[in-house]
Amino acid sequence: MAAQRIPAVQAAVQIMKDEGVDIAFGCPGAALRPLYAAMAEAGGIERLSVRHEETAAFMADGWARTTGRTGVVAVTAGPGAARLITGLYAARQDAVPLVCLTGRETAGPSRRSGPPHQEVHRPPDLVRLAGPVTKRAERIEDPARIPGAFREAFRIAREGRPGPVLIDVPADLATVEIAYDAGRRPGFDIQPPQAGMPHAGTAQAGSAPAGSVRPPVPSDRAGHTGPDALPASRVLAEVTAVFGAPGPPDAASDTYLVSSSASAAATALADAPRRHRLHGRGRPPGWEVPAAIGVRKALDSRGERTAEVVVVIDGHGLPLLADELASAVRYEVPFVLILCSPGHEDHGGYEGHGADDEHVTDHVKLVEAYGCAGRDVVEPAELRSAVEWARKEAVSTRRPVLVEVRAERAVAERARPLAGRLSGGAATDPVHEFAHRA
Repeated sequence: MAAQRIPAVQAAVQIMKDEGVDIAFGCPGAALRPLYAAMAEAGGIERLSVRHEETAAFMADGWARTTGRTGVVAVTAGPGAARLITGLYAARQDAVPLVCLTGRETAGPSRRSGPPHQEVHRPPDLVRLAGPVTKRAERIEDPARIPGAFREAFRIAREGRPGPVLIDVPADLATVEIAYDAGRRPGFDIQPPQAGMPHAGTAQAGSAPAGSVRPPVPSDRAGHTGPDALPASRVLAEVTAVFGAPGPPDAASDTYLVSSSASAAATALADAPRRHRLHGRGRPPGWEVPAAIGVRKALDSRGERTAEVVVVIDGHGLPLLADELASAVRYEVPFVLILCSPGHEDHGGYEGHGADDEHVTDHVKLVEAYGCAGRDVVEPAELRSAVEWARKEAVSTRRPVLVEVRAERAVAERARPLAGRLSGGAATDPVHEFAHRA
């Protein structure tokens, strides 16, 4: 087929489609308009706008590990793009193939209008920042290089030990017409996993029979199980009984569990047929929510709308990236969110964050502010019904649903005035503000 002259960004979009990409996660911006316009014209690639650059990488991460293909992230090269490094580092640690496109408005070095402290806008050098945490980071300076750079990015991302690749593309070069031979396609050689089979980057369930429950946690590992907390073993048993129970053979569906690698609840729930677990190393608190969005979008795109996504997270992690609950509501992404308060084995226990942090945030009201439903559980008898309710509510509303499992002492603590909870009843020090010196 003879080469034709098309905008360079159209060639990039065609390569993305050849690689099996059907969605791009990212933050909107003027520098990405050519890409989004080309995606709309070509069709077949959805755009999901997120609140933070970091979470775009986690969503693409979840999508890639569910489909077995390379995830795509697109963000503008502004100051906030530096937060992307966290997601790239996590993908590199867990060997997840990602291609990250950063868009700049113009090619060449950033223009300066005076001394550094007087510059209106000086974006970070993302290629230099991303170098240590990616397999390759490249800045495009020639529009004819764009098709080759995209082909190489997908190849490098999945070859050997998979990992992330970053490409920095100026908007003015993306719209330049180049000679492109659409017949030169690299060939998509990764087959998407089939329903009920292991998926790339996930831990397949073991040989335990469906609906089985692990033995109670030994006393030296059970954490706080006094009169003011639900026993950790009871939480594990109830959650596993609900999501691990077998259904009719003709109506069986998979369950995907997203959690930190230290979660005992995650291990218990995944130990059943047709159960898949996504976990990570070196990831920040709260990564589970955006990753679950990526998993859910991957399942919906291949018609597995009956498959369930369950997130097990601790109370400290949820508020940090809770903004993405708004994205889940906007794009109708349902999943069940099991939040474990301090005192349970399930609680991740991030160093430096004790139980006192949990008394400030009412997580049920937090998710309700984003348009989601939530319910807290204190009494053991309420746990099974609350999880069953969340499961049905997520299906009917197509939104995330929270079940917070917490201790009775947290209930009493939250009833205190907010000022008292923050200060412990003592007077607080004044806040000092300092004027910027020119």
